Amino acid sequence: MSTVIHHIAIHELQKEADESSAKVFMSQYCLPVEERAQALSDKLHDTFVRKADTLQGYLSSPEDALFPGYFQVFVDGGMTEEAFLSFSRETMNALQLTLQGVLGAKGGYLVYIDYTEELTNQRVMGIFLVRDTEGVVFSKKEEAEAFALNTVTYLNTEKLAMACRILVGKFQAGEGRCVELIKHAKSQKAISEYFIQWIGLERPESSRDLTNTFLEMVNELPMPVDEETGEAMPQQQFHEKVLQFANSSPQKVINIEEFEQEFYRNENPAQQYLQDHQVEMDKEFRFDKKTLNQFYNHKINADKIYLYFNSGHLKDGAIVVEGNRVIINSEELADQILDLGNR
Repeated sequence: MSTVIHHIAIHELQKEADESSAKVFMSQYCLPVEERAQALSDKLHDTFVRKADTLQGYLSSPEDALFPGYFQVFVDGGMTEEAFLSFSRETMNALQLTLQGVLGAKGGYLVYIDYTEELTNQRVMGIFLVRDTEGVVFSKKEEAEAFALNTVTYLNTEKLAMACRILVGKFQAGEGRCVELIKHAKSQKAISEYFIQWIGLERPESSRDLTNTFLEMVNELPMPVDEETGEAMPQQQFHEKVLQFANSSPQKVINIEEFEQEFYRNENPAQQYLQDHQVEMDKEFRFDKKTLNQFYNHKINADKIYLYFNSGHLKDGAIVVEGNRVIINSEELADQILDLGNR
């Protein structure tokens, strides 16, 4: 179990892509928190946190959008079941208004879940837009001598049409970007914009951009002291340890204060860098794993030759470029290639 449900409700947005109007069907009460609801909540949460790149931003002021105002009322109302259901219904009405005249956007089921993430103990408001899909099941009647194929309609929880999470604690404390939103491909940008407009997402930054900003800072920081030698850590070793530090986080988050404690103990060079260079960076953010891995590990190919190496191989001379030649200094690789020629 990855979530502890406080409240859950499901509403339906009725809209086809070629229609300019939208309708809503809204539940009159919350779902009971039982085994099936728990399984749905865990599945939607797990699908969201596996997303490689998300948009992270702030909720706009209640004067600029309806959604943030309704969310503030929910929080101020003690986050009760009554306040939760009212929030979900009011925001569904706001979504219906947002979609009037919008072509290309499709409807689906909006699953609202107020839950606590078990791993981090964070209170979260999750909103997930899911749609039906068709699948195939095997069936066999008692008198049949072979299986038959039947179609079945089910909720596609693996592919979220849209989804967002609001970190309630961050929102209440005013601690930076409290909203995470699934980032879709550029081809779906026009359709995604309505969701951003509805939520009132301000100053969104992608996980990829935030990761790049962090890595640019890492390149400018002084090398930390290697505790074993008492000397400054070699750059390639530092970069490799940064990669290991980030990938050790099960939630794919980097906490700046924990980063400083890990590498600089009681010094705060990262926070000083951000302040000196006026870089807007939350003390904790979700990183993009692919961008992070490319910081140290590299994959290139040309002329049907593929190379997978890391920055350390370039620093220590294992791979050398001379003019248009690439020289790999590896006795073991040389032996393996010679063995191929002897077969």
